[in-house]
Amino acid sequence: MKLTKLLTSLNMSMKGKLRLQEKEFNVKAPWGNIAGLAWGDPANPPVILCHGKMDASSGFRPLVSRLPTNFYYLSIDLPGNGKSDHLPKGVRYSVMDLVPTIVKVKNHFKWDKFIYIGHSLGVPIGKFFNIAYPGHITRVVEIDPIPAHHNWPCTREGIHDWFHSYYGMYDDDKFHKFNSGIETAPKYTYERAEQLTMQTRVISKEATAHVLERSLVPAGDGLYKFSFDQRMKEVAVLPFDGKMLGKIYTTTTTPTLCFLAKKMIDIGIYDNVRFLMDEKAWPNGNYRFKIVEGGHDVHLDNPDCMAEDIAKFMLEDSSVKSKL
Repeated sequence: MKLTKLLTSLNMSMKGKLRLQEKEFNVKAPWGNIAGLAWGDPANPPVILCHGKMDASSGFRPLVSRLPTNFYYLSIDLPGNGKSDHLPKGVRYSVMDLVPTIVKVKNHFKWDKFIYIGHSLGVPIGKFFNIAYPGHITRVVEIDPIPAHHNWPCTREGIHDWFHSYYGMYDDDKFHKFNSGIETAPKYTYERAEQLTMQTRVISKEATAHVLERSLVPAGDGLYKFSFDQRMKEVAVLPFDGKMLGKIYTTTTTPTLCFLAKKMIDIGIYDNVRFLMDEKAWPNGNYRFKIVEGGHDVHLDNPDCMAEDIAKFMLEDSSVKSKL
């Protein structure tokens, strides 16, 4: 009942802010269902939005409500998140294992070209899709792309540490915990789930409501469980150092606009990937970045700091102009 009241209140508060009709969508994949939210007219140029770790498609609602109405926005619940099915038991979640989600969505809607907006983990998923399937993404917006820039020393010791950081899930205890599913997940009151999310992600109560609407399931007696797949806690990235990442990323031919959260810069998250804040390091001259005040989920808590820049960037797309 608490969650139902919350959704009603949230919808009321968003009325007048959302200029596009919101609908649920579902795409069938071999491992299960891919769910998400869509806004706008499907006849308009498409934009795929991909969230970060242990998040949901609804987290993009505040930003989309401020973007041009002449696009069709499709925000995905990644496998193991929101209302999407989890990957099969025993499968390791990695950036590469999540790339096929974008492929399935693109193919389902029969899109040859689309704009891509990613936050956090959604950024490397988009990057490696763009490498594996070049020519489909026309423009990329990256919002605080921390996981894309996790780096490890390319040494024997570095690979040792990388392996033990991500592959401990095959130990007996962790394997059971990570693969036991939602049945064994702890139960919380809505207020406690809200408090945990606000503390963990350092976001406002209003922002938290957008995430929880697709991340909680009733557990009886007025309690709830988080629907996240436990394996999402340790999504593996590739063991590259900062120099190697620079060689891979900076050669992109796709125009890219990147937003970096100042709080993340201040704690040294990007110290080993300085090319991220050096537009001259990108030889094709197609990379721009902007530092915005706030934390990792700044797009959710303060979308106004980037909405206008994103809108202008999207409208610069020549393939979009011909359809508008």
